Amino acid sequence: MITFDQSGYRDFKTYSIHFVCRYLTNEFPELVSYTKMLKFMQGVLVPFCSYLTHRQARSIGIAFVDLSKL
Repeated sequence: MITFDQSGYRDFKTYSIHFVCRYLTNEFPELVSYTKMLKFMQGVLVPFCSYLTHRQARSIGIAFVDLSKL
């Protein structure tokens, strides 16, 4: 999820099929399917939001996490 957020791809399905399955299979030999990954992503939503909150710069105004990519 972190690399997807930084990748510039507009949707996770395209990112998964065109980048992860093509270039990261050596790093992740037991790579799960796209549908299985969607189920895993549901369980990491809260920790991911926490990670993004801690990574952001000091807030000057209203701050939010864009969840539209998830």
